[in-house]
Amino acid sequence: MAIMVHPVHRNLAHLYQQILAGTLSPLQVPEFLMMLRRNMELVQEVDGYKEAAYAGQVIGNMDLVQHFAAKLDEMEAKYT
Repeated sequence: MAIMVHPVHRNLAHLYQQILAGTLSPLQVPEFLMMLRRNMELVQEVDGYKEAAYAGQVIGNMDLVQHFAAKLDEMEAKYT
């Protein structure tokens, strides 16, 4: 089973390694903050799709469930 690792997550991991090593330059701080913001946006997008799919399931609309499940699959396929 593949695990989705978005480029933002890879960049955050690299920047965090630099923080731990004490090699993150002050010029890289805006990049780090931008990656944190983008990560937040990705989490919100994924959570939104999951919530919409769940709402579809609750009301018995399987077309809605399949639509949002496909959106999640598309996202995952891009980054695996």
